[in-house]
Amino acid sequence: MTVSLLVGATPVILIVDDDEVIRMLMRQFLEGEGYVVVEAEDGRGALDKVAEQSMDLVILDIAMPGIDGPEVCEQIRTTMSDPPPVLMVTALDDEKSIERSYAAGAVDYIRKPLRWPVLKNRIRYILGSHRAKQELEILSRNYEMILDAAANGICGVDDRGLISYINPAALHMLGYKNEEVRGEHCVDVFKVSLPGSDDFSVDCCPFFTRTDTTVTVCYDEARMLRKDGTSFPVDFRSTPIRQGQRLVGGVLVFQDVTERQEAAELIRYMANHDPLTNLPNRNYFRRRLPQAISLAKRHGRILCLLFIDLDRFKPINDQFGHGVGDIVLMQVAQRLRGALRTSDSVCRLGGDEFVILLESTETLEGATLVAQKVIESLNEPIEANDHICFIGASIGISVFPNDCSDAETMLRHADIAMYEAKKKGRNCWQLYEPLIITPGQSSE
Repeated sequence: MTVSLLVGATPVILIVDDDEVIRMLMRQFLEGEGYVVVEAEDGRGALDKVAEQSMDLVILDIAMPGIDGPEVCEQIRTTMSDPPPVLMVTALDDEKSIERSYAAGAVDYIRKPLRWPVLKNRIRYILGSHRAKQELEILSRNYEMILDAAANGICGVDDRGLISYINPAALHMLGYKNEEVRGEHCVDVFKVSLPGSDDFSVDCCPFFTRTDTTVTVCYDEARMLRKDGTSFPVDFRSTPIRQGQRLVGGVLVFQDVTERQEAAELIRYMANHDPLTNLPNRNYFRRRLPQAISLAKRHGRILCLLFIDLDRFKPINDQFGHGVGDIVLMQVAQRLRGALRTSDSVCRLGGDEFVILLESTETLEGATLVAQKVIESLNEPIEANDHICFIGASIGISVFPNDCSDAETMLRHADIAMYEAKKKGRNCWQLYEPLIITPGQSSE
């Protein structure tokens, strides 16, 4: 069955009356007005006609033999998915029949004898209203299809805060079924917490309770509870809907930003970690060292920095290739981690250079013990791709506040001490001493 009520289509009107003269007069009048007219002489014939062809309007006599007008009207309304409007016609001054007609679904009624100007304008009004209703329904269905296909969660609430619409994306994110949330109050379904808080009692639609009912609420990087009690990060927007000065509802839009947060975290991690060893890198160390010095100064503690340069590493790269060299570096990183307490940290500055920051050591002897432990650990042979590799380590030690007062000086002093350890024969540690002559400098 096709709908004839389209832009440019001529409306089709069904006349139902057991009086042949009335049908003839109405046909002549309606065709003169440019309508397509179909006739039926009784209720059964009317039902057959509307089943065969789409009608834009049914003009139906109330009093007919067999199935009367109100009963025909009710069957049209209850058996069709998109029933046409029904205009009742009566010669009776019978209030009960008119009430039955409205209860059956008639949109209006007109009395006999017919006054043609009244009928003309009544038909024009009914057809215009029905056309507008159909176009609004089509538009609404199109909008709903768009909302249903959206990746963001979208929910509509009425003026009492009750959920009137929720799209599949929102249901999927929250773990609900449609029937579980439709008609429920929004604050019972949308449990939101602000960044850094575990309080999920934030009002998702505050414009219902605030004096200012015009402001859109935005919660970025918030968290929302699922039905099962787990939570996920969201960007959340809640916008009031107003008609004139009256608040009539709201729209809630939210986006799961888990992937975005994970991507940002990965970028931060990659910016601060060495991709080969997964140790913190130079970028991380240059931010961490000043913080550690500030903390040590505040608590009156010493801070020790060990600058480590591997011995005999370059020949491994030259002889066995960089693949073997990379395995050796990964093994070195693992051994360095194993030599430290959780409060201490190790970083790879680049190449075969590493640093260890000892924040929990209370004495200088503690730092030298760690240095010796590192040397002994790295003296153990390393197996890499069927090759047995032997390396060592030269370590320079700088101590705050004994020999430095800032991060740049501390790193430079540890580097100087490391070169002195190499000059002493490698595979040993050396404390920074002010009288140590740096390579390339004179003793004058």
